[in-house]
Formats: sequence, C-alpha cells, structure tokens
Amino acid sequence: MKKGLFKATKKRDGLTAKMSANIRRRNDPVVARRFVTIGVIVSTIMVAVSLFVTVYFNPERVAKRKLAELATAYYESYYYERFMEAIDPELKDEKMETYERTGLQPVLLRQLLLYQNGKYASYKQYFETDGFSCDKNTTSAKFYPVYPYGAKDYTVEYNLACDFE
Repeated sequence: MKKGLFKATKKRDGLTAKMSANIRRRNDPVVARRFVTIGVIVSTIMVAVSLFVTVYFNPERVAKRKLAELATAYYESYYYERFMEAIDPELKDEKMETYERTGLQPVLLRQLLLYQNGKYASYKQYFETDGFSCDKNTTSAKFYPVYPYGAKDYTVEYNLACDFE
C-alpha cells in the first residue's frame, strides 16, 4: 500500500513542480519584456497602418491627386497644342513671358471632366463621394508656362473648392 501511495504523491509533486515552473515563468522579467516588446511592435504597426489609411484614402487628398492627373493630361495633350497654334511664332517668347507672370486662363473642373468627348468623365466619382463634394464651376487649375516653354515646361496652381457634408 505504501508503494501506491508514494507513486500518487510523486505524481502530485511533479504536477506541483510544473505549475510552480509556469508561475515562475510568468513572473520572469525576460518573458515579461518579450510580451511588452511584442505588444509595442503590434501597436506601432497598427498606428502606422491607421495613419496610412487616413492619409492615403482621405477624400480631399484623393481629389487633389486626381485633379493633378486631369490637369497634367489636359495641358500636355490638349491645351498646349491649341494655345501654341494661336500664338504668332515671332511673338512666342514675348507672349509666353507675360503668361509666365500672369498665368493662363484657369481651367475649370467641369472642363477637365468633359474634354475629349468625356474621356475623363469617370473621374467625377473622386470629386463627389458620400459626405464630400467639389464645386465643378469653382474648382480649377491655372497653368504658368516656364522657359523654354515646351509642352512639359509649366507649373500649376490648383484651386480646390470642396465641402465635407
């Protein structure tokens, strides 16, 4: 009988020893530091992702990016050619110097969406979303030609007239 009783006590002592080891492991400063380090890393990643989503998918920022895309396509493939056709080649530098200071006529968002038979009409979705809308008759891009006055030699000033509803 004593042998059986001894075995049971030995098993119970082994279980107690394992539990005691687990408790000691939980209170171990190295393990605690690892948990804290992992928690800080996960939190940092979550904050970074949150900031990225807020900045990149912000409707106003998306509208600015899309307006810049529209303005670039419009000036380089359409406006510049037609504007240069109307200027006398002998007076080109003189006229362009004037426009470099004053800028060309502003181009409205409405015009940008409709030129080339509405090729860019699908961009309207970026300027009218749930809770955000831009005025197509006020939002504009103003081009300033820059020497040597080529199709890609210009700067743009954007006027974004948008409201959050």
